[in-house]
Amino acid sequence: MRATLLIAAHGTRSATGSATTAALTAAVRAARADTPVELCFLDVAEPSLSAALDRLADVPVVVVPLLLSAGYHVETDIPALVATRPNVRVARHLGPDPVIVDAVAQRLHEAGGATGPVLLAAIASSRPSARAEVELAAARLSTRLARPVSVLPLGIATDVPDPAPAVATYLLSEGSFLDGLRARVGARGVVAAPIGVHPDLVRLVWERCDEVNPSAP
Repeated sequence: MRATLLIAAHGTRSATGSATTAALTAAVRAARADTPVELCFLDVAEPSLSAALDRLADVPVVVVPLLLSAGYHVETDIPALVATRPNVRVARHLGPDPVIVDAVAQRLHEAGGATGPVLLAAIASSRPSARAEVELAAARLSTRLARPVSVLPLGIATDVPDPAPAVATYLLSEGSFLDGLRARVGARGVVAAPIGVHPDLVRLVWERCDEVNPSAP
């Protein structure tokens, strides 16, 4: 029986962000129409990962975390939920794969951030593993752009330097953190769009799936 690809997204209260996640899932599904693809969420939205796995209990499942960093969900939450489910395999999360870095660079270029130092805006995390991966993404982006790149942790009161440099966005979709960042930067600088529905991201999701499900076409 062919395994079902279960995309595990973080979830957001942003209608635009939710629409982006749904559109990305549709693009993943369209790229390989003979494989079942489902969507679930790790926080905020439904169905939850637990509920989705209960519904798919009788079929093989590959969970692909739609996450850029190895934070709580990657290291603790997902492993705990699948530990007693022999039909489930978990793929690697997405970041900081070079494909992701290239997509971030493309979005920055599209926003007009072609010169000067860059801030890489990423969700702040208390997990050393997540922070190390974001720093690696920044280093790879710096090499890719041949420009200095430093990390800008996104929080409730993110402090943006003045004058604001170009801001690359290490996020998959819209949400409150990005809204707040745009409000703080205003007309002082450029804030790139999130990665969104990007063809390279679609391919990466399937690559992650195939790493743990080698029988897939």
